[in-house]
Amino acid sequence: MKRKFLSISLIGFVTACGGGGDSSPSASPDSEVIVDSATQEVGQTTGNTASATMLTSTGLSVTIPPNVTSSATMMSEVSVPSDFNYNGVDIQNLSVDIRGYSLAKGYVSIYGAFEENADGSYSADYNSRITSATVEAGLADLSYPLADSQYYMLAEVYFYDGSTPIQTRINNQQTSWIW
Repeated sequence: MKRKFLSISLIGFVTACGGGGDSSPSASPDSEVIVDSATQEVGQTTGNTASATMLTSTGLSVTIPPNVTSSATMMSEVSVPSDFNYNGVDIQNLSVDIRGYSLAKGYVSIYGAFEENADGSYSADYNSRITSATVEAGLADLSYPLADSQYYMLAEVYFYDGSTPIQTRINNQQTSWIW
């Protein structure tokens, strides 16, 4: 009797567990992309491609590459322009000049993920740091690889004397930060 009860219990347990499946989260078709309120997106459509420019509240603009569509159904039908760059990573250079703010020794970090707070400051996702460097006499130069799909980054300077850090949002076409 015990054996029969145990067998039935095991069958019920295995059946109740269900089968595999993917437990990773995925975006639903109803997901929406949120662009911060200080940004405006302006689109231009030409034929099958659409390009857009993002304008920040300070007047800086970032060009978003167009989506390219094709009627090709097989790889052999695809034609790629000879000047097409397959590399999705660019080298970004940024010169930091905060001499107008402080000459104290500091440390600058560039983050790829961040959120804007209600007071206009930013909160960095510290796991998304792209690069960092020492700031000496108010100057620093950074050179780092950047995915061509990364439009905005957060630059923060922390000072060794414990004073309040400074931060700014930079775009992927910006080569200097002068405070």
